Amino acid sequence: MPAPVPSGLIDDDTGEVITPRAVPEWDAESRAATAAAGEEVMRVFARPDLDHDSWWAQLQPLLSNEAQIDYAHVDPANIPAREVTADPSVTEDSSAYVARVQVPTDVGDYTVLLSRRDANAPWLAERITPPEAAG
Repeated sequence: MPAPVPSGLIDDDTGEVITPRAVPEWDAESRAATAAAGEEVMRVFARPDLDHDSWWAQLQPLLSNEAQIDYAHVDPANIPAREVTADPSVTEDSSAYVARVQVPTDVGDYTVLLSRRDANAPWLAERITPPEAAG
């Protein structure tokens, strides 16, 4: 009996099945999801009153793998922002895979760089830039 044919394409070099990913588009729903993701990252990030373990448990799932490495040793007590003060806005959307969201806080506007693998993947934070460094 012949082996079943895998669905998807086969990588010529590795022989692994490549599963096609849904291609994201910029539409009203995508923009709203992007802004909401940036706001959620800042609401979780700007909690200097939490101990590191509680803060990290909430922040880690919102970060890309690389950002998890970058932010794993941040002390939340050193974060000056304590709250989001207004609605976020998408400030860069030249790619449907990467976006920048400006999030107003009590110490100024943070910029959250977000990325996603495909249309079905969540937006994850790559970088959280404080107001004085965003300029």
